[in-house]
Amino acid sequence: MPQDNKNQSGKSIKTRITTSEIYTTVKQNYNEPIVEQFFLDMYQEYQPCKQLSPYIDKYWEFKGNPEQRTRINILPDGCTDFIFTLGNSPQALNDNLTMQPFHTYFIGPMTGYSELVTYTKTVHILGIRFRPYGIFRFLELPLHELTDQRLYAGDINTFFNDSWTQQLSEQQSTIKQISLIETRLIQALYEYKPVPDKPILYAIDQINTFKGKLSIHTLVDNVCLSQRHFERKFKTYTGYTPKEYSRIVKFRNAVDILRKTTFDNLLSIAIETGYYDVPHLSREIKKMSGNTPLSFLSLPPESETALLYIER
Repeated sequence: MPQDNKNQSGKSIKTRITTSEIYTTVKQNYNEPIVEQFFLDMYQEYQPCKQLSPYIDKYWEFKGNPEQRTRINILPDGCTDFIFTLGNSPQALNDNLTMQPFHTYFIGPMTGYSELVTYTKTVHILGIRFRPYGIFRFLELPLHELTDQRLYAGDINTFFNDSWTQQLSEQQSTIKQISLIETRLIQALYEYKPVPDKPILYAIDQINTFKGKLSIHTLVDNVCLSQRHFERKFKTYTGYTPKEYSRIVKFRNAVDILRKTTFDNLLSIAIETGYYDVPHLSREIKKMSGNTPLSFLSLPPESETALLYIER
């Protein structure tokens, strides 16, 4: 259930769990997922203040005592994250980076799902999720070189370093930690004032508005750029080609509709979300999440406020 907290301005911050980013499933004999309440209670989301909301999607926290070797699928969403490990952290499978306690990490734009696994009895990580293009309001990063990358923050140009994580760990509550983060980000708004690329912002908005179903040809015509120039600029600012970003948006829309559907008419869902047929829908869901459309369809209605997909 949503809870009300206060941010630094005294305004209410809605705290809730959502299904948008992480899914956890427990594999049973017939491969049907179930949502475990104990895991849901470990994940919380916090909304940014009004001044930062155009650039930041959310702050999120994963804290608690998971069962060891629990696998977590993180779904692509077109965003980028800074992660502060305030304790132990889940680790990404098939990745050379091992996240250590009290360090800061950057997660670049992901084109597919990531698999994390918990090896410790406790975890505590806090994250900032930037909207597509949003991070450029604070930092100049070569996102086109950071696609599908997890990096130690010390390896890139950022003011979020390990000493920053140490400061966060000294705060007595999540709300105070977020207040400290927002103070620094608001300061950055005044220190760094890049000129926004309006055609790319417009293209991102159009892709989101049309749920990833707008053709690249139409986008190119709308922004009045050559296709090559448009695709190069789009990848520079988002880490994706327009086609890759549209694919992610279309996938996310399909998952949202599946979660809200109580019947298994996958053909109507495929047509509504812009896929040719059920096999096309199933292939895309499998590639992007590691699971079948039915695994999302079978989530209970209350999982609109759940984000976990546990696999052991």
